[in-house]
Amino acid sequence: MKKTVLLVCLAVAVCSALAGQQAVEKPMCEKKVQVLLDKVLELWNKPDLALIPELYAADCIAQTSTMPEPYVGFEGIKAWVENTRAMMPDLKMTFEEAVVQGEKVATAWTMTGTHTGPMPTPMGVVPPTGKKVRITGLAIDTMKDGKFQKEVVVFNVLEMMMQMGFQLLPPKGE
Repeated sequence: MKKTVLLVCLAVAVCSALAGQQAVEKPMCEKKVQVLLDKVLELWNKPDLALIPELYAADCIAQTSTMPEPYVGFEGIKAWVENTRAMMPDLKMTFEEAVVQGEKVATAWTMTGTHTGPMPTPMGVVPPTGKKVRITGLAIDTMKDGKFQKEVVVFNVLEMMMQMGFQLLPPKGE
């Protein structure tokens, strides 16, 4: 009986030790995400639109601070990249930090460029200002089968507009 209890305890200890080794595999997951993020930079910086199906799920949804409606599917992501690149053809994006937890990836990013093209907004198109902008933001992505399934991108749109020369004025009194 004592041998059986000892063997069970030993088996539990071995299983626990092996379960702890799974944490060692986590950097491999982070390495895979880093490869994906490097490709995201290629998508935005070159731009290499052919990478979209490799990076995003066919039914992906991307919600941004600038548009009330999400970008949906491959065509939505393509339109997002094309519109942004048309607005700032010299766009340069970098990732400052990435955090991976399970199927979630959070990134802190910076985007720089010159506003030399039209900028579509819910209120209409903002004409080019020729101003250089530097935008920082955060993205939270949900991964599915190694691809981006859902993306939420937030940044300070007011700060970007002020860098373009717009002013925030208080409403006129009645």
